[in-house]
Amino acid sequence: MSTILAMDLSKRSTGWALWSPEMSKPVSGTWSLGSELTSAGRSFLRLHQCMNDLYQIHPFEIVIYEEPLNLGPGAGVTNKDTIFALMGLAAHVDSYCEAKGVRKVRSVNQSSWRRHFIGSMKRGTKTKQLKEYAMERCAQLGFRPQKHDEAEAIGILSYMCAMENIIPSWEAHEILHQPLGSVA
Repeated sequence: MSTILAMDLSKRSTGWALWSPEMSKPVSGTWSLGSELTSAGRSFLRLHQCMNDLYQIHPFEIVIYEEPLNLGPGAGVTNKDTIFALMGLAAHVDSYCEAKGVRKVRSVNQSSWRRHFIGSMKRGTKTKQLKEYAMERCAQLGFRPQKHDEAEAIGILSYMCAMENIIPSWEAHEILHQPLGSVA
């Protein structure tokens, strides 16, 4: 079986989660790739360095990341610099993986992995609430992510495991749990 790296790409705080079947739980965290003052090129370089550091310790064969933008109706307001940075981060992941011979690279729409990880949500659920649900779902599974970006990377990892027909150890014996957002 393969080692999977999942990422929630962002210039300010990229969440990542890495897991292989030999591990009881994934390792995860966040990488700061820059700020609004950091050039896109420097952020791409920083992403390359972070991925390379992780690859040196534990080579990965599968990479999945959240699609960079929801373009089209209801996508919200953004600018060309944000579009360039997010698309560039995604392109850099693909390029890095090609150079390293990573066998599978995939992007996933945020609604797909969220539906898998946190369940279906009412239309109009705010982004802030969805991020809180990702944190809550991680807590249900025994994880303690420091930031929502890390929690979302764990959710993306869970989605990729399902796509690979893998039931990871942290989900194998899951019991019923409170619906997300309910008072315990």
